[in-house]
Amino acid sequence: FSVSFPPFLKVRVWRYLKGKSSINRVILLDGGNKVTIGGFGNPRICDNQVATGDTRIFFLNLAPESVGLDHKNELMLNSSLMRITLRNLEEVEHCVEGEEPALFLWCGAN
Repeated sequence: FSVSFPPFLKVRVWRYLKGKSSINRVILLDGGNKVTIGGFGNPRICDNQVATGDTRIFFLNLAPESVGLDHKNELMLNSSLMRITLRNLEEVEHCVEGEEPALFLWCGAN
């Protein structure tokens, strides 16, 4: 069977790991603790499924112009979601300390 996801979901941001300066007030929702993210269900991204209550590390970019004006102030998945584990957090922190261009958010699906 297949599971379909809405192309964009609203998620709560628990912590910015990198890229907070890329997020402007127009992107932030509900008092600044939620953002809208697209790319769920994208077959080019292996682990792109979330359920209400999940907490994951999201690797994101600003939505490209090609998604249309309705989504210009939203974010897009650029890689698989990562589970929250001590090892994964350490790996992401090591990457963040380098110069890898990405936006990392620790988010929970709503």
